[in-house]
Amino acid sequence: MSIIQSGQSTDSRQESSTRGLSVNAAFLKDIKDDNRELKHLMDQLTPMTSHPEIAVNHWGEIVGLLSDLSDQLAFHFTLEEAYGYFDHAIETEPQLSMTAGLLRGEHTELFELARSLAEEVAEVPSDETEPIAKFLRKLKKFRNQFERHEEAELELILDALSDDIGVGD
Repeated sequence: MSIIQSGQSTDSRQESSTRGLSVNAAFLKDIKDDNRELKHLMDQLTPMTSHPEIAVNHWGEIVGLLSDLSDQLAFHFTLEEAYGYFDHAIETEPQLSMTAGLLRGEHTELFELARSLAEEVAEVPSDETEPIAKFLRKLKKFRNQFERHEEAELELILDALSDDIGVGD
C-alpha cells in the first residue's frame, strides 16, 4: 500500500506492492474537503429548487450557486483524475478496470451538463414559473445522474477495498 503522509511530497512515498489499493493521504484530505463543499452547495440548492414558486423568490441565488457548482465539479473531477484514486487498484484488479473506465468517462458528460445548466439558468425568466419548472426538471435529472455516478464510484472503491483486504476470506 502506498501512503503519502501529510506534509510529504509525492516523491517521498512509502510504497509496498503487497496490496492493490493505493491510499493517498493528501488526496483523501482534498477529496474530503471537496465532497464537503459539493454537499454544501447541493444542500443550499435543494430547498430553493424544490418548487417553481419557491425558486422564483431565490432565482439570483440559484444562478450563483449553479455557477459555483459547475466550478466545484470541475475541481472534483480534476482531483479524481489527477490523483488517479483507482489507477493502482485497476492495474492489479483488472475486473474493476472496465467499470472505472466507464465512470471516468462520465466526468466529461457530467461536467458539460453542469456547465450547460449554469449557463442556461441565467437565461430563464426569473418571474415565470413555467420556464422555471422546466429548468428545475432538467436540474433534478442532472442531480439524479450525478448522485448515481458518485454512488457507483463509491461502490467501485469499496469493491477494490474488499478485494484488497480479502473480505469474506
